Amino acid sequence: MINYKTLVRFMKYMAPPPGEYERGLFAHTDKPVSTIICDDQVSGLEIEVNDGQWIKLSLSPSSFCFVAWSNGRLKAVNHRVMMSGDKDRLSLAAFAIPVEGTIIKAPRELIDEQHPQLYKDFKFM
Repeated sequence: MINYKTLVRFMKYMAPPPGEYERGLFAHTDKPVSTIICDDQVSGLEIEVNDGQWIKLSLSPSSFCFVAWSNGRLKAVNHRVMMSGDKDRLSLAAFAIPVEGTIIKAPRELIDEQHPQLYKDFKFM
């Protein structure tokens, strides 16, 4: 079990000037152990697919995104927020961040003969 602290962040992205399309948040992958994101149905969250193209992510009102470490079985998703339209975007994210000094290692349930450990254990700083 990983010893972690939780960071909850409320984010507001302002609507751009009429007719414009602008960056609300730069492209990145999340570094915490896990991330949960809920939004207010104003589009803007985009993910990068394998060919380098960006696609808008449309979540139903009752859904959320969840990202967790997976020993390489799932790739961390590069994502960004791009704003258009006349509405501000609101979202809430909860991040599980390891406490300093915690040993980070792949979950043993994700390691077997077909899926060897890909990354060395390390101390979180």
